[in-house]
Amino acid sequence: MQTVYVTNKWEKPITFSYEYKPYTFPVGETVEAPLEAVCHIFGHGDEDKEPYMARLALIKTKNDIPEGLKILSKIVISDKPPTQDHSLSPVVERVPLPPKRAGGKGNTEAHQHG
Repeated sequence: MQTVYVTNKWEKPITFSYEYKPYTFPVGETVEAPLEAVCHIFGHGDEDKEPYMARLALIKTKNDIPEGLKILSKIVISDKPPTQDHSLSPVVERVPLPPKRAGGKGNTEAHQHG
């Protein structure tokens, strides 16, 4: 079963059941979910998003569709897990480097020892 990664960048968590199993997409978090469930819940891969927005209660009437599409666009669906380090701060990636270098020196000493 293929899974995809759903990141909820909207202001509210989304919970929806698919095949009697509730799926929750908390705000700002990435959730791995079966592709079938994501297609069913968010209309992933379907041109017509209206029935999905109505089911998620994002729209009540056809007049709400533009607003509903804005909300739906904040649900990011990807087939690869997001690299969260990049979105947090580029500094985060630079922090682990010095210990690795120090560890490298440690390895050469151990190598000479053996």
